[in-house]
Amino acid sequence: MKTPDTKIAVTLYNLRDYCQTAKDLDVTLGKVKDIGYEAIQISGIGPIEPMEVRELLGKHKLYCCASHENLQNMRDNFDSVVAKLKLWECDFTALGHPGNDCWSLEGMIALAKELDEIGAKFKNAGIKFGYHNHHCEFVKYTNKTFLKEIYERTNPENLYAEIDVHWVARGGGSPVKWIHNVAGRMPVVHFKDFVIVNNEPVFCEIGEGNLDWPGIIKACEETNVRWYSIEQDTPFGDRNIFDSIEISFKNLKAMGVV
Repeated sequence: MKTPDTKIAVTLYNLRDYCQTAKDLDVTLGKVKDIGYEAIQISGIGPIEPMEVRELLGKHKLYCCASHENLQNMRDNFDSVVAKLKLWECDFTALGHPGNDCWSLEGMIALAKELDEIGAKFKNAGIKFGYHNHHCEFVKYTNKTFLKEIYERTNPENLYAEIDVHWVARGGGSPVKWIHNVAGRMPVVHFKDFVIVNNEPVFCEIGEGNLDWPGIIKACEETNVRWYSIEQDTPFGDRNIFDSIEISFKNLKAMGVV
């Protein structure tokens, strides 16, 4: 499929409860397309055959700009992962979460080494491999954060970034600074917002919360980020998640994002 001109995408992780079978995925992709999205990130879907996914992408004229992959699956089934991504015409994938074995100095060092090695293999296959952060990567085992160490210990040509601006803020970092930290190294960014309810952070739609969206968008433009992937783990209040991703889409458009 021809790459759409838009920068806006949505990750199916938001809609995971509605993507567990091919039939449900068909319905969900139709709703996503009706909202106005032209690109998606594949994450959190059920055990659907890759060819079926490709056919549904074609049916709904949706471009796959990214995916998330499991670390163990990349270890055990690397060639199958590459074949799947090529079938989907997807040239970027990211590790959604590193698991529970890396939260120590030794674990961090070992993870960085493995990520670099996996990224080199993806590079040889013509695919970019990235790292998606949460707030836990702002722990320090040295005088630098875990996230900074991961990027400094890996080759920029092997490991790319998929900064999640919400989790950076929740970890105490600056989304704008982090976007600039990985300038030239981030084809896809995760856009996610939050608001404070009853003294606790709660996921909400883009532009409905407390993040500095003009600053974030400006930083993405300055560093040539190609895709803005909208992620919202759960709907806000009593909204339906499809209403949430529509609000985020319209708000980004109103901010001037095309």
